[in-house]
Amino acid sequence: MFILTEDAKLEIQNRLESSDSAKLIRLQMRKSCFMKVKLTLEGTMEVNDSEIIKGDLHFIIDKGECHYFRDKKLDFIPDKTGFKQFEVI
Repeated sequence: MFILTEDAKLEIQNRLESSDSAKLIRLQMRKSCFMKVKLTLEGTMEVNDSEIIKGDLHFIIDKGECHYFRDKKLDFIPDKTGFKQFEVI
């Protein structure tokens, strides 16, 4: 489905460690002026979700959004202001 960079993996693992109950990583696309990745931690899957397992990380993506992540790379990189964010490249 997608490739997970080491920077993205480390950031996600750090977020999971600070979360009490969330074990699933939801990937979504913010559909505004720019297509940006939204990553949230959740405890349960929805009916229309697909689960993608990468090592010990469990990602969930709405089946209607899977095409945004197909054959892409999920990375955690700084934007032009120096703020780090998840991006699909």
